[in-house]
Amino acid sequence: MRVTRKRVVVAESAAMAPAVAAAGDQQASVESFGVAMYPVHRSKVIHIVRHGQGFHNVAGDVDQKSYMSWEYLDASLTEMGWTQSEALHAHLEKTGIKAQVELVVVSPLLRTLQTAAGVWGDGPVVDESATPLMVGGLGKAPHAAITAPKGLKFVANEYCREQSGVHPCDRRSSISSYKKQFPVVDFSEVSTDEDTWWKETQRESAQELFTRARTFVRWLLDRPESRIAIVSHSSFIFHMCHLFGSDCSDLVRKEIQTGFRNCEMRSVVISDRLASKPVATTDFAGGLHFDDPTRDVPIKQIEAEDTSVPHADSLPTPKQAAPGGEETESTKLSQLQNGKL
Repeated sequence: MRVTRKRVVVAESAAMAPAVAAAGDQQASVESFGVAMYPVHRSKVIHIVRHGQGFHNVAGDVDQKSYMSWEYLDASLTEMGWTQSEALHAHLEKTGIKAQVELVVVSPLLRTLQTAAGVWGDGPVVDESATPLMVGGLGKAPHAAITAPKGLKFVANEYCREQSGVHPCDRRSSISSYKKQFPVVDFSEVSTDEDTWWKETQRESAQELFTRARTFVRWLLDRPESRIAIVSHSSFIFHMCHLFGSDCSDLVRKEIQTGFRNCEMRSVVISDRLASKPVATTDFAGGLHFDDPTRDVPIKQIEAEDTSVPHADSLPTPKQAAPGGEETESTKLSQLQNGKL
């Protein structure tokens, strides 16, 4: 027996989630397995962080029209934003996540760069002779200079910046000025010094956001690091996360797609399940010539997918027992396990 169920997709507008099918009836087994397996070397652990509270957030919560004000050009963190960053920093230290991350990817706007420094930096500068991660005195709520952590890379990437256009708070400053303020951050991925993406009369569309979110995720998958942190913005993160989760339970889908609070962090795993190029792996080849797998000739060729072996979701369950007089599903399972089917 098979039943139909309706897939529910979270969407705030008709433009949402173009990568997934529209809601509709779908065939599914009564007891679908619902688990995915992918090679570790095709996967990455991603820690997604939204920036801490900015001055534009405070004003926008009172009046949405404030986002149009030039007073909040390339908005900086508030005192609360810095407090939130320090709280997340403490959480990362306590959980051990900070020590595991190999790369921090940050949007090239002031509030995200400040958040990245506060969250992933090593606190106030003690050694004045060392190059800091962030110099002191930036923005409307000046903060002391922050120490650069040893061995952790910081890379700015424009593809994870906020939805661009119309709102001055989403217009970045020049890269040359950022390089002086955040001397350890690598800005080589940003192609222009001045902001050429921001348009005063045109807001980036949802479809454009989805497109660059896909480009950004592909860029992450192509990076050599396996544990990466992202410091970005509410609208970009919302659109990026809506590329995923449509095939999950409502609980898991909401864990992926729900909007982020200021300085909220969620950890996810992404996998390149359609990869076509070989990459480095920690797998062990085994075989007679484990030290040189190219010499090993298997006795029996093992195919990646043998069509004579059913997939887990296609296996019958006891609840799918046939009517009287027909072979029961439990009997079929027993025969399959004993090699009789």
